[in-house]
Amino acid sequence: MNPANALNLDEDTLHKEARAWVSRLKTSSLTSRQARELRRWCGRSPSHASAFAHAREMWDAMPQDREDWLREAKLMKKRGHQPLRRALLGGLLLGGGLYLVAKPPMQLWPSLADLRADYRTGAGEQRRVQLLDHVWLDMNTRSRLNVGDDPHLGRIVALLDGEVEVRQSERSASVCTVFAGAGSIQTFNGRTNIRYLDGKTEVTCLSGSAQVDFGGQGYRLAAGEQLVYGRHAISSVQTVAAEDFPSWRQGRLTFHEQPLSQVLVELNRYWSGHLILRDATLGPVLVSFAVSLDNLPEALDILQQLYGVAVTRLPGGIALLSRA
Repeated sequence: MNPANALNLDEDTLHKEARAWVSRLKTSSLTSRQARELRRWCGRSPSHASAFAHAREMWDAMPQDREDWLREAKLMKKRGHQPLRRALLGGLLLGGGLYLVAKPPMQLWPSLADLRADYRTGAGEQRRVQLLDHVWLDMNTRSRLNVGDDPHLGRIVALLDGEVEVRQSERSASVCTVFAGAGSIQTFNGRTNIRYLDGKTEVTCLSGSAQVDFGGQGYRLAAGEQLVYGRHAISSVQTVAAEDFPSWRQGRLTFHEQPLSQVLVELNRYWSGHLILRDATLGPVLVSFAVSLDNLPEALDILQQLYGVAVTRLPGGIALLSRA
């Protein structure tokens, strides 16, 4: 089978499952068990939550297709179909020019997944999205998300990649659920920072409280508490000092005794171009500094002056870092 066809087949299956859930939701009342099953299905990945939100929109926008959806759902149930995970876009399966569209080198232009997102931010960009009355979502650099709405689940946000801060005022009685990785997060009368990168989700409650659902279990976070989860495991709740809160909302990046390789990964999320570490022996070097988001080139000056890193600047915002 052509790899591209295999990719489309898995994506088609995901959307069929989403249409089946919407068909059931729209034509009958869900039991408490079915509602839990639907929440678990939406929480399997951001792609699941996004597909469900899209299917709801299509049900409302295209009533002429509803009979086909119902027949499709009955056929899937008759065959005992089990949900399949959506294949990842990009990767070597796609090959050639399509690979460069799906996964551009060094993030030098928007990927196919970027263009498909409801909301996205570019390098160094921050954006505010009004979700509900008295509920806002502030997007950090290089972030992608989809937004949907459901009478049973409330407002749904699928964080596909990146970092957001959810802000909910005390006057809001609405429920907003953010799906990130293998879990979901709700914020109550406060602010919660959610960071989802490379399969790892970091949730920090900045004020008020937050609820994290993972693996069928609920975890309550109070202000100043944080937990991290991956695809299969979750940490215990940790206390975070105020000075260790994510600093991007204050317009700066702060690094304390972090390996240079990790620092460059973070800087590249904001950098219009790309920073390349040419000498691998520099990677473990621990560095500490703070830099304003309005003056990121200062980070290279600091690395040169304090840590003896040689910087070669090239056109297009590309910089090569090596030993002096």
